[in-house]
Amino acid sequence: GPTIEDLDPVRYLTNRSSGRMGYALAEAARARGARVTLVTGPVQLVPPSGVELCKVRGSREMYDTAMRWLEPGTIFVGAAAGADFRPTVPTRRSRRPVDRG
Repeated sequence: GPTIEDLDPVRYLTNRSSGRMGYALAEAARARGARVTLVTGPVQLVPPSGVELCKVRGSREMYDTAMRWLEPGTIFVGAAAGADFRPTVPTRRSRRPVDRG
């Protein structure tokens, strides 16, 4: 699925990925007898039964979580649509006042 990259307290970058491909691949692998860990961004899907689910929000968190599962794994399938960009440091507040007049 997608990832969400915060720009500031109210804005973020993401994409329209539904996550359906990753969930379908996880379900197919599980049906063939694989032990599956599904690392997923925020989606509105029901996880396949018998799959270990790791919910993440941002691309860095997705990467770090996938890397933790990589070594004990035999096969890695990457189907996520992680964000192409993320700020180095998200802005915590506005740097200048907003002109309301």
